[in-house]
Amino acid sequence: MYNGIGLTTPRGSGTNGYVQRNLSSVRAKRPRDERGGERDEKDRERLESQLNRQPNAEILEHQRKRQLEVKCAELQDMMEEQGYSAEEIEEKVNSFRMMLQEKQEPPAAPAERPLATETHALAAANQQKNDRLRAAFGIATDYVDGSSFHPERKEREKEKREQERLEREKQQHQWGGVLGVSGGGRVY
Repeated sequence: MYNGIGLTTPRGSGTNGYVQRNLSSVRAKRPRDERGGERDEKDRERLESQLNRQPNAEILEHQRKRQLEVKCAELQDMMEEQGYSAEEIEEKVNSFRMMLQEKQEPPAAPAERPLATETHALAAANQQKNDRLRAAFGIATDYVDGSSFHPERKEREKEKREQERLEREKQQHQWGGVLGVSGGGRVY
Protein backbone atom coordinates (compact mmCIF):
# COMPACT_ATOMS: atom_id res chain seq x y z
CA MET A 1 0.00 0.00 0.00
CA TYR A 2 1.31 3.47 -0.97
CA ASN A 3 0.08 6.52 0.96
CA GLY A 4 -2.91 4.55 2.23
CA ILE A 5 -4.13 3.88 -1.31
CA GLY A 6 -4.68 0.42 -2.77
CA LEU A 7 -4.62 -3.06 -1.33
CA THR A 8 -2.57 -3.89 1.70
CA THR A 9 -1.57 -7.08 -0.08
CA PRO A 10 -2.49 -8.20 -3.59
CA ARG A 11 -2.56 -11.86 -2.50
CA GLY A 12 -5.91 -13.49 -3.28
CA SER A 13 -7.33 -10.41 -5.02
CA GLY A 14 -6.67 -11.57 -8.56
CA THR A 15 -4.70 -8.40 -9.26
CA ASN A 16 -1.08 -7.42 -9.07
CA GLY A 17 -1.85 -4.54 -6.72
CA TYR A 18 -1.18 -1.75 -9.26
CA VAL A 19 -3.48 1.21 -8.60
CA GLN A 20 -4.90 3.23 -11.50
CA ARG A 21 -7.10 6.28 -11.64
CA ASN A 22 -10.73 5.61 -12.57
CA LEU A 23 -11.07 7.38 -15.92
CA SER A 24 -14.73 6.40 -16.37
CA SER A 25 -16.04 8.43 -13.45
CA VAL A 26 -17.40 11.88 -14.23
CA ARG A 27 -16.84 14.59 -11.68
CA ALA A 28 -19.59 17.08 -11.03
CA LYS A 29 -18.42 20.57 -11.89
CA ARG A 30 -18.82 23.09 -9.11
CA PRO A 31 -19.40 26.76 -9.85
CA ARG A 32 -16.24 28.78 -9.33
CA ASP A 33 -18.03 31.62 -7.70
CA GLU A 34 -21.27 32.01 -5.75
CA ARG A 35 -22.06 35.26 -7.56
CA GLY A 36 -22.97 33.22 -10.64
CA GLY A 37 -23.73 35.07 -13.86
CA GLU A 38 -21.98 38.31 -12.96
CA ARG A 39 -18.66 36.52 -12.59
CA ASP A 40 -19.22 34.45 -15.73
CA GLU A 41 -20.01 37.53 -17.81
CA LYS A 42 -16.85 39.28 -16.61
CA ASP A 43 -14.78 36.17 -17.34
CA ARG A 44 -16.30 35.87 -20.80
CA GLU A 45 -15.55 39.52 -21.60
CA ARG A 46 -11.97 39.21 -20.34
CA LEU A 47 -11.33 36.07 -22.37
CA GLU A 48 -12.96 37.58 -25.44
CA SER A 49 -10.80 40.68 -25.19
CA GLN A 50 -7.70 38.49 -24.97
CA LEU A 51 -8.75 36.50 -28.04
CA ASN A 52 -9.53 39.58 -30.10
CA ARG A 53 -6.57 41.68 -29.03
CA GLN A 54 -5.73 44.26 -31.65
CA PRO A 55 -2.10 44.51 -32.76
CA ASN A 56 -0.21 47.69 -31.91
CA ALA A 57 0.63 49.33 -35.23
CA GLU A 58 3.48 51.34 -33.71
CA ILE A 59 5.23 48.21 -32.47
CA LEU A 60 4.80 46.50 -35.84
CA GLU A 61 6.23 49.58 -37.59
CA HIS A 62 9.14 49.61 -35.13
CA GLN A 63 9.86 45.93 -35.90
CA ARG A 64 9.84 46.68 -39.63
CA LYS A 65 12.27 49.59 -39.17
CA ARG A 66 14.45 47.45 -36.92
CA GLN A 67 14.70 44.77 -39.61
CA LEU A 68 15.71 47.45 -42.11
CA GLU A 69 18.47 48.68 -39.77
CA VAL A 70 19.69 45.12 -39.19
CA LYS A 71 20.17 44.70 -42.95
CA CYS A 72 22.06 48.00 -43.09
CA ALA A 73 24.29 46.94 -40.16
CA GLU A 74 25.05 43.64 -41.91
CA LEU A 75 26.07 45.51 -45.07
CA GLN A 76 28.24 47.86 -43.00
CA ASP A 77 29.97 44.93 -41.24
CA MET A 78 30.58 43.19 -44.55
CA MET A 79 32.08 46.32 -46.09
CA GLU A 80 34.29 46.93 -43.02
CA GLU A 81 35.63 43.37 -43.32
CA GLN A 82 36.44 43.99 -46.99
CA GLY A 83 38.43 47.09 -46.09
CA TYR A 84 36.34 49.96 -47.47
CA SER A 85 36.91 53.47 -46.12
CA ALA A 86 34.50 54.95 -43.55
CA GLU A 87 33.15 57.55 -46.01
CA GLU A 88 32.47 54.89 -48.67
CA ILE A 89 30.76 52.65 -46.14
CA GLU A 90 28.55 55.46 -44.87
CA GLU A 91 27.61 56.50 -48.42
CA LYS A 92 26.77 52.94 -49.52
CA VAL A 93 24.83 52.14 -46.35
CA ASN A 94 22.78 55.36 -46.66
CA SER A 95 21.95 54.61 -50.29
CA PHE A 96 21.06 51.01 -49.36
CA ARG A 97 18.80 52.30 -46.54
CA MET A 98 17.06 54.72 -48.93
CA MET A 99 16.55 51.91 -51.45
CA LEU A 100 14.98 49.67 -48.78
CA GLN A 101 12.72 52.48 -47.55
CA GLU A 102 11.52 53.18 -51.09
CA LYS A 103 10.93 49.52 -51.66
CA GLN A 104 8.74 49.39 -48.51
CA GLU A 105 8.93 45.66 -47.97
CA PRO A 106 5.48 44.17 -47.37
CA PRO A 107 4.78 42.49 -44.02
CA ALA A 108 5.72 38.85 -43.57
CA ALA A 109 3.81 36.41 -45.76
CA PRO A 110 0.82 34.71 -44.09
CA ALA A 111 2.48 31.32 -44.68
CA GLU A 112 5.45 32.42 -42.58
CA ARG A 113 4.45 32.04 -38.95
CA PRO A 114 5.65 34.84 -36.66
CA LEU A 115 7.81 33.98 -33.68
CA ALA A 116 5.97 33.13 -30.48
CA THR A 117 7.64 36.06 -28.71
CA GLU A 118 6.29 38.61 -31.19
CA THR A 119 2.85 39.03 -29.65
CA HIS A 120 1.81 41.92 -31.86
CA ALA A 121 2.80 40.03 -35.00
CA LEU A 122 0.75 37.09 -33.74
CA ALA A 123 -2.17 39.42 -33.05
CA ALA A 124 -1.92 40.88 -36.57
CA ALA A 125 -1.86 37.39 -38.11
CA ASN A 126 -4.80 36.35 -35.94
CA GLN A 127 -6.72 39.47 -36.98
CA GLN A 128 -6.12 38.68 -40.67
CA LYS A 129 -7.26 35.10 -40.12
CA ASN A 130 -10.42 36.27 -38.33
CA ASP A 131 -11.17 38.76 -41.14
CA ARG A 132 -10.79 36.02 -43.77
CA LEU A 133 -13.08 33.70 -41.81
CA ARG A 134 -15.63 36.47 -41.28
CA ALA A 135 -15.64 37.19 -45.02
CA ALA A 136 -15.84 33.47 -45.90
CA PHE A 137 -18.85 32.90 -43.65
CA GLY A 138 -20.49 36.20 -44.59
CA ILE A 139 -20.53 37.55 -41.04
CA ALA A 140 -21.09 41.30 -40.78
CA THR A 141 -18.28 43.33 -39.26
CA ASP A 142 -20.69 44.87 -36.73
CA TYR A 143 -21.91 41.47 -35.50
CA VAL A 144 -21.79 41.01 -31.71
CA ASP A 145 -21.38 37.52 -30.27
CA GLY A 146 -24.51 36.28 -28.54
CA SER A 147 -26.75 38.90 -30.12
CA SER A 148 -28.83 36.22 -31.86
CA PHE A 149 -30.44 35.44 -28.50
CA HIS A 150 -31.85 38.96 -28.12
CA PRO A 151 -35.45 39.22 -29.39
CA GLU A 152 -35.13 42.97 -30.07
CA ARG A 153 -32.30 42.27 -32.52
CA LYS A 154 -34.57 40.29 -34.83
CA GLU A 155 -37.12 43.09 -34.82
CA ARG A 156 -34.44 45.70 -35.61
CA GLU A 157 -33.08 43.56 -38.46
CA LYS A 158 -36.58 43.08 -39.86
CA GLU A 159 -37.17 46.86 -39.76
CA LYS A 160 -33.79 47.47 -41.37
CA ARG A 161 -34.55 45.03 -44.21
CA GLU A 162 -37.93 46.66 -44.72
CA GLN A 163 -36.32 50.12 -44.94
CA GLU A 164 -33.73 48.82 -47.42
CA ARG A 165 -36.50 47.28 -49.54
CA LEU A 166 -38.43 50.58 -49.53
CA GLU A 167 -35.24 52.46 -50.53
CA ARG A 168 -34.65 50.07 -53.44
CA GLU A 169 -38.24 50.46 -54.63
CA LYS A 170 -37.95 54.25 -54.34
CA GLN A 171 -34.76 54.25 -56.41
CA GLN A 172 -36.31 51.93 -58.99
CA HIS A 173 -39.24 54.32 -59.38
CA GLN A 174 -36.81 57.22 -59.77
CA TRP A 175 -34.81 55.35 -62.42
CA GLY A 176 -38.04 54.23 -64.09
CA GLY A 177 -39.09 57.88 -64.49
CA VAL A 178 -35.68 58.81 -65.87
CA LEU A 179 -35.67 55.93 -68.34
CA GLY A 180 -39.28 56.55 -69.40
CA VAL A 181 -40.63 53.30 -68.09
CA SER A 182 -44.22 53.38 -67.01
CA GLY A 183 -46.40 50.94 -65.15
CA GLY A 184 -44.93 48.43 -62.75
CA GLY A 185 -41.58 50.12 -62.54
CA ARG A 186 -39.63 47.10 -63.65
CA VAL A 187 -36.46 47.93 -65.51
CA TYR A 188 -34.89 45.30 -67.75
